[in-house]
Amino acid sequence: MRLHLTAFFAGLALFGHSAGLAQTPQENAAPASIKVSLLPGAQSVDASTQAALIAWLSKFQKAVHQMRFSDYMEMVDWDTLIETGYAGGPEMDAAKKLRMKKILVVANERSFPLIRQFFQFQDAEIRRLDLTGDKAVVVARIHDEDDMEYKVRWWLQRRGGQWLMTDFENISVNMRLSAILQMGAQAAAANEGFKSEQSQKLTQVGIAVQDGEFDKAYTLIKELEATKLPAVINEFFLAVKASVLSQMEEKKDEFESALLALEKVAPENPVLLILRTSHYYDDEDYKNAIVWAKKIGATVGHDADTWEILAESHRNLKEDKEFLAAAEGWVADYPNLPLAVWALWEALPAGEREARIKPLLEKLTPAEDALTTFGGAAEIEDDATALKLVISVMQARKVAPEAIEDFQTQLKELLESQKKPAKDAR
Repeated sequence: MRLHLTAFFAGLALFGHSAGLAQTPQENAAPASIKVSLLPGAQSVDASTQAALIAWLSKFQKAVHQMRFSDYMEMVDWDTLIETGYAGGPEMDAAKKLRMKKILVVANERSFPLIRQFFQFQDAEIRRLDLTGDKAVVVARIHDEDDMEYKVRWWLQRRGGQWLMTDFENISVNMRLSAILQMGAQAAAANEGFKSEQSQKLTQVGIAVQDGEFDKAYTLIKELEATKLPAVINEFFLAVKASVLSQMEEKKDEFESALLALEKVAPENPVLLILRTSHYYDDEDYKNAIVWAKKIGATVGHDADTWEILAESHRNLKEDKEFLAAAEGWVADYPNLPLAVWALWEALPAGEREARIKPLLEKLTPAEDALTTFGGAAEIEDDATALKLVISVMQARKVAPEAIEDFQTQLKELLESQKKPAKDAR
């Protein structure tokens, strides 16, 4: 199971300010696809405001994706961020606030190639817009370069007709920009101090993980454990350690110990919930996978992967009613995901399938890829009824003629094989 921890590790860079992170900007990066699909009951927002916020997100994504640091800096309300992220921020005099701003600018510029991954997205679906005067909170589902999905939230404030970011949170991994900055500041001010070597090692752990060098990350973690880390970052460090160990098959016992330690200090830490859920599911312990998947739903909300774990766990346990409920929840949240539609097909009573699934297939986009995926699942399961339905929808939508031909061949062979036992019986 792939883990949703890229942004979590990218947040490590906010502890360190290594100048050795420079990379070549990506000048030809494609613009993000951004759409509004508000949840039922969400605040109604006029079209012009929606357009202005979409334009801001598009500009923000372009600045981050193409590493245009000066553009990014102009889109952040640093004064408000300092007040939010640092103890005593609101009471700071102008001179101290200016010094803090300069420190933040230098730190962000040096580590920008890594921390940009904390913000970066390929597409965004805005699910909620909360407006109060000149302040806005934007909640969205995004996908990163590896097609990993996250739930995120931007806090914006309009100054002089321009929207500026005052804070950002990756809800899925419980990482908030102001909280990270504050944690770093508290660690640095702790009695035992937060040494620059420790800061650099934490950043190196994040880089090693993103490069897939888990042995190197593990070595760095052990070196950090041998030092006296400030207590304020204990939860954060334990989450990092457990995440790294989760990728190392030979360290199962140590992984379990790390999870227990994290659970003891932070029983609702999203990283803990993700790791527990995927660990139990991979071990085919479906009852516990369900328990932990439900905890994710109750705290940060389900994503596509945890919906899948929930549905498939119930299916494997032959809990038909719960399987149907999970599949319906999955489709309600992800109506454009063909595997969610297929799960609902399998969960429904045979007599209800076509009436419920056909309208969903008629709306799937991109039609060719999505319908081919659904048809592929029907092929694997030798489901003639599903193949007939998807072929008819593909023909009506005039897509993927070659795939239709393949499905028709498979359907013919399937129907013939079903007739053969009947003949043999006579």
